[in-house]
Amino acid sequence: MPQVSIIIPCYNAGELLTEAVQSALAQTWQDLEVVIVDDGSTDPVTQKIIEQASWPRTRIVRQANAGPSAARNRAIEIATGQYILPLDADDTIEPEYVAKAVAILNAHPEVGIVYCKARKFGAEEGPWNLPTYSLQELVIDNVIFVTALYRRADWVAVGGYNEKLRHGVEDYEFWVKIVHLGREVVQLDENLFNYRIQQKSRTTSFQDGRAAVVETYAEIFRSNIAFYAEHAEVIYEHRFGLYDELGYWRSRYGRLDAFFNRHPTLLKIGRQLKRICRY
Repeated sequence: MPQVSIIIPCYNAGELLTEAVQSALAQTWQDLEVVIVDDGSTDPVTQKIIEQASWPRTRIVRQANAGPSAARNRAIEIATGQYILPLDADDTIEPEYVAKAVAILNAHPEVGIVYCKARKFGAEEGPWNLPTYSLQELVIDNVIFVTALYRRADWVAVGGYNEKLRHGVEDYEFWVKIVHLGREVVQLDENLFNYRIQQKSRTTSFQDGRAAVVETYAEIFRSNIAFYAEHAEVIYEHRFGLYDELGYWRSRYGRLDAFFNRHPTLLKIGRQLKRICRY
């Protein structure tokens, strides 16, 4: 039985899918399989690549479009690995990632999530400087990207990915549920994951829509009330810290705002100069 299953949901990923699969199959840890779920792709290029695919150690299943949570759950249902590594169809991993993450899970049964440092590539390049993981950071928002290794048994224990979350950050809620089981998190001190930045993606579309963001985080809160209630002090410390920061900036620049409010013509001139300088 393959010890690691790399699961790849794919929706209209086109030729980017090939890069993701090749990076998965290039792992130094050879005891693995790749499971791809075509989540109802409509793009002819993607459909052709999937139909003609002949990658080794790879299985492909197709379903009607149901979102990344449902696609990941479907992949894990048919996967045979003891450990699971999700990989989005437009991202890649370095050859040593699985081996180094497996070593942590094998040696430390109290650890439930292993991830690494990451780099951005594509439309933007450079290190992806996410905040360092801590329980306090996770209570406020996600700091663990989706491509982290975890135990299939924990996926079963938490009931899988929440399929109601179709807009985004479904991985955040999944990590919250695993951490709430009492599992620890380890970050490898190496850049072993490559996160592709695109001008337009599901993430950018999600972040641009306030209503979808509010709806999504409200669902995460309602589905994990026990977790957030247990760490309520963290939430309110963060809230009042924001109040303090807002008060500081108001005290520093409040007089300037009042001045421009009394002289709107000067504010208009300032904005025009800013646009001129931009060009």
